[in-house]
Amino acid sequence: MKKGRTVMGLLLIAFAIAGMILWETKGREAILLDAVIVASETIPRGTVITRDMVSQSGVLPENRIYKGVEWAALPKIIGRAALQDIIENSQISIEYLADDDFYIHGDKSIFVIKPDWIAMRSSSLRRGDWVDIYAGEELNRIGTYRVAFVKDANETEVTDGEGQKGSDLLDRTASNSIISHIEIIADIREYKKITDHVKGEGEGLLLVQSQGAIK
Repeated sequence: MKKGRTVMGLLLIAFAIAGMILWETKGREAILLDAVIVASETIPRGTVITRDMVSQSGVLPENRIYKGVEWAALPKIIGRAALQDIIENSQISIEYLADDDFYIHGDKSIFVIKPDWIAMRSSSLRRGDWVDIYAGEELNRIGTYRVAFVKDANETEVTDGEGQKGSDLLDRTASNSIISHIEIIADIREYKKITDHVKGEGEGLLLVQSQGAIK
């Protein structure tokens, strides 16, 4: 009988130790921590995200960054490009990422649409938007271009105002500055079409947002 109690006691101790180990290794993370995506290496700005660049980590809910990506959403970020340098072991926010076509490929480059060329544009125009550019009295469409930068008169990027978190056009009710000019992604032939219209009629360009910003 005494031997049986000893064995039972040892088993209870073993179960307690096993439970503690399980709690520390799996239970704490499963119950208390959110599973988020972190960079398993430093990811330079402009890099297209691949599976081997990220890993899973557990963080307390209060330590999650704004729009931090959950591990379950991993397929949604693979193939997207980094808008900024992402440091190794840091959490990844969806706002750090963009569609890969936001970046410059082939013979594309960044060209300025000068402020005195612009007859009309929305105050909600932001980096990453698409714009249809029209010119002339008959408003002929020159083309559709991706906006690389939206600048104010001091060459500072114009962004949504403090507390503005929506990316939909109608959610952009405030900005940190007044738009002076924009810079678009285009090739030299596309840019020449724009400058030819500016030099020709002198009517000014209409910039019309054709799609919302990157989600």
